[in-house]
Amino acid sequence: MYIVGIEPKAPGLHVFGKAYTPRLGLAQLLTIAEQSGHQCEIFCEEITPIPWDKAARADMILVSSITSTAPRAYALIKQIKEDVNSTAPILIGGAHVTFLPEEALAQGADYVFRHEADESFVQFLEWWMSQRNPRELLSIPGISFKIGDQCHHTPPPARVDLDTLPTPNLDLIYGYEKPSSISLITSRGCPWNCDFCSEIAMFGKGYRFRSEQKVIEDIKYYDRRYGKSPIFFAEDNFGANRLRLERLCNSILDNGLVRSYDGQVRLDLAKHPKTLALMNRAGFQRAYIGYESTNPESLEAMGKGIGSDEMGHYTKIFHKRGIAIHAMWILGFDDDTLETVKNTIKACIKWRIETTQFLILVPIPGSRLYERFKKENRIFNWDWTKYDGHHVTFYPKKMTARQLQISVMLDAMPKLYRLGQTLRLFIQNNMRTGIGLFSRRHWHPVREFKANRLTLFARIWGKGATKKMKKPIREYLKQIPLISSRTSAPLSDESSSHQI
Repeated sequence: MYIVGIEPKAPGLHVFGKAYTPRLGLAQLLTIAEQSGHQCEIFCEEITPIPWDKAARADMILVSSITSTAPRAYALIKQIKEDVNSTAPILIGGAHVTFLPEEALAQGADYVFRHEADESFVQFLEWWMSQRNPRELLSIPGISFKIGDQCHHTPPPARVDLDTLPTPNLDLIYGYEKPSSISLITSRGCPWNCDFCSEIAMFGKGYRFRSEQKVIEDIKYYDRRYGKSPIFFAEDNFGANRLRLERLCNSILDNGLVRSYDGQVRLDLAKHPKTLALMNRAGFQRAYIGYESTNPESLEAMGKGIGSDEMGHYTKIFHKRGIAIHAMWILGFDDDTLETVKNTIKACIKWRIETTQFLILVPIPGSRLYERFKKENRIFNWDWTKYDGHHVTFYPKKMTARQLQISVMLDAMPKLYRLGQTLRLFIQNNMRTGIGLFSRRHWHPVREFKANRLTLFARIWGKGATKKMKKPIREYLKQIPLISSRTSAPLSDESSSHQI
């Protein structure tokens, strides 16, 4: 069969949207299908327009989506069925449709793959290539489909052994030439259970890891194909198992695979400075860290497991070991106020964080937060395209929705990317790298100086992106109710606006 995968384009502008890398879900599934003898291609709208002549010839079409791209995914399904290819079955997967499968079926998808589809997709292909007995379809775990007007949902699939999965073949992505950075996902699951996150509902609470031997094979595979490219470890917490992280760093060193590595880790990995030093030696340059908040009450309520009084100290340890930080903050928790936004801006400047991303809290389907906000009738916008972290979609408790929108997107982000602040940080970072060179705490000073320059360019681009976002954000303000809750009296424009 000729199988096509489609990754819909994200709506609107993202402050770090220029650094696009394809998601790995479709690449993983279609690599499995390719190894079974099928011809496969993936079309990412962020990379190139969909070649509809190819989609018209497809025997099967897979669509991947997250919450903010779900409307675009549904529009593509409608277009394909009506104008492009009415015979190919359309399969859709991802976290959003995992928790809202009947929505996807109502929007035209033929089959929904829930949770991890790596094994259930193989079973589905075998079923599709055989006699397609409906009773056999019911034995495939983790899928939803309709027979007549009735929706059927089979039980969730078993957790996948990550070592059984092949290295995703990025050559399947149409128009994707040598990547500037390659993403790897080497674990699934999370034990922390933050109430705004759907990771546990999607992949389970227990951590599962791809062995360090398999990860080394993945890196070597991409080196043979693309040369020595930077690697980004895209799972939510790459440092979840510290001993495994150290073994992987040692394997990178032993195999001569040192290059620029980035990854998402928790801030409290700084409790182990020797681990950070080993990471720096192996080439790790930047840690993507979810700080979430400086508000102690918000941190406790979300179950973060880190106190605000520890954050500055831990940040300093990362920097001392030569690892830059991209900080991700979420604002709008029930205990957050406008003072929280002020304090967060001050913390970013004081702690000399290289790049920062302020996001508005999103009640994402699959999270406990989503269920709570639904129960409390606090969601006022059900347009999924606005569930991207740049738009407030609910009624906060200690400020109005308009105040939250303005303080985060029209005040906090522009303040952090002021040119003077960027140049000052560039000078400070280079001084720190130089001190690390002479104190022999940093293993790759030349690479760090280059990373400092990239941080400078990223911040300058971020300043431009925040300017471009102002107009659509101001337009969105017109859609936000001038009330603090479903039951509150309307507020005047003056009382709902705030400039820090």
